[in-house]
Amino acid sequence: MSIDQAEVARALEILGDGTRLDILGENADLLRYAESEITAQHSERRLRVRVRINRDGRAAAGSLETLDPDAVRTLADRLSAALADLPATSSNAPESPSGTNSGSTAPATPEIVPAQSVLESDPAVRHQWFNTVRVGLDSDMKLGGAIRYDVMDRVVADSTGLFRAETLTKASIQAIAKQDGRSASVKLLHRDADQIPIGEIPGRLREALTPLPSVDAHHGTCRVLLKPQAVNSLIATYGYAVLGANAYATGRSLVAGRLGEKITSELITLVDDGCDADGLPSGFDAEGNVRRRTTLIDRGVLTGVVSDQRRAGLTGGVPTGHAVPDGWRFGGDPVPSHLLLAPGESTEDELLAEVGSGLVVNRLDYLRVLHPKETLVTGTTRDATYWAEDGKLVGWHPQLRFTFKMDDVMNAILGVGAVRERCDQTFMESIVVPSLLIDAGPLVLP
Repeated sequence: MSIDQAEVARALEILGDGTRLDILGENADLLRYAESEITAQHSERRLRVRVRINRDGRAAAGSLETLDPDAVRTLADRLSAALADLPATSSNAPESPSGTNSGSTAPATPEIVPAQSVLESDPAVRHQWFNTVRVGLDSDMKLGGAIRYDVMDRVVADSTGLFRAETLTKASIQAIAKQDGRSASVKLLHRDADQIPIGEIPGRLREALTPLPSVDAHHGTCRVLLKPQAVNSLIATYGYAVLGANAYATGRSLVAGRLGEKITSELITLVDDGCDADGLPSGFDAEGNVRRRTTLIDRGVLTGVVSDQRRAGLTGGVPTGHAVPDGWRFGGDPVPSHLLLAPGESTEDELLAEVGSGLVVNRLDYLRVLHPKETLVTGTTRDATYWAEDGKLVGWHPQLRFTFKMDDVMNAILGVGAVRERCDQTFMESIVVPSLLIDAGPLVLP
């Protein structure tokens, strides 16, 4: 770990009682390519120090990009002045900076072992990956995308003696192949670069760029088969909008007050588990709370939400480990971080057969929430969208925009694939999902 514990202790001493530090050291190495040529190589090193002070019911927060004592002192003076300007609040107990229950012993930090393959960050390996994919494609296919290695040193420490530290690793490759004005993509990621099956990518891209005719856009309702990268966007956005404790407690979630009730198809079982090796593990949140396996939906029934220290009352008095960083651009509420959707029993061929006449979507470019309480979202398809007839792919369908209610889709699931893929989002560390077959109705093609 590159974050020095002595520097952390010194910063806490300068900042004083009631201080919590959330520190992230990011080391990223990136290789970009387009038109089958490498276009950029980039390395970035950055330190982000988020500071929060709670004293006498008052709170102030700030951030730094260094642990230099002079910079810490400057911020300490500013935060102290801000606290002095706030009215005294004797009725509210100060927030526990350690994120643990008063009088309790903090549980041990789960051990997440970083992968040496990413720590070494050998540029030659990334070049080899690029060449393997490029050479494996047909000569008239053009390759674009990126290969990225990330090493993240994380520390959460406070003035009461809490110190949690871990080093996380992630390797990822996105490969986008283009041919005759059409595109297909594959994205693979793992905490260990040696575990990514690079040799499978060319075959998957060639298969996705199958030589089918273009078909006219279908209008109206139809069954839709969402492949894992598309399901990634759906499940991540649904979890973010619906399954956090604060949204539940304040009535902003569609499922508020419905613990123990059926909220989705009975084919859905969804958990959040930061230590599951099928995802991208991490051991604790921005408050220092240990991440706890939390079953959110069990065969369609709402069984839990994720919480931070403030909303731990909804999770048996113990936070589930889902506090987000101060000043996070996606909001301040606890949200899922490591979602895993249970696999079903259907093969991909069986799901396609059940589509009948309908749409097959390999990837959603994005989903944007229009109305959180109604789970209304809009988004577009991207890369390898097909039309099927009688359970067989018959043509390339034009890319299109969906506007739908996620709640409707989650209740219209007819089949779940047996094979899952590991995915991620900018607002979620990992999502592990299979394909989903959606009944006609919720997804209306304009």
